[in-house]
Amino acid sequence: MTLALIALLGAALLPVVSGQILKGDAGRVTEDLRAVQIGVEQFLADIRRYPGKYSDLSKVITTANTDINGATYTAGLVAKWAGPYVAKDTVTATVPTGYGGSITNVFMRVVNTNAINYVTIVITGIGGADFDRIDLQFDGVVNRTAGLLRWVSTGGIDSTKFLAMPIQ
Repeated sequence: MTLALIALLGAALLPVVSGQILKGDAGRVTEDLRAVQIGVEQFLADIRRYPGKYSDLSKVITTANTDINGATYTAGLVAKWAGPYVAKDTVTATVPTGYGGSITNVFMRVVNTNAINYVTIVITGIGGADFDRIDLQFDGVVNRTAGLLRWVSTGGIDSTKFLAMPIQ
């Protein structure tokens, strides 16, 4: 009898617990993307240029670093760096996030359908079903090809792209 009761409780609680774990991963990715977006905004306010890499937000820039347009930072701009602008550091070329995904170090410049270029943060390793959970939490709608969050699968490589900030 006791064993049956434990099995019944386990069967009832397992879907609830695993659903909450999945929600947690979506929340983690959303929070990480928002944190990087805020870091880009703060970097732009200090340096007056858009960062080219995640590591520009976490480590002091040098005159060897380049912004998203490929221009090097001058000594005067380097002196204005007041970071770190993000809490997570790039130990390798990527920063881990939820669902086993990784935020890549290099930011992309993506042209949106409105013909505006965006600083774009790329996450690799998140499949379509997990992207849908993130997109639903991120903006309340699942749409893989529109909005500021996009999902692309090319040659077996899944990427999530977040159009974080328009380039003015």
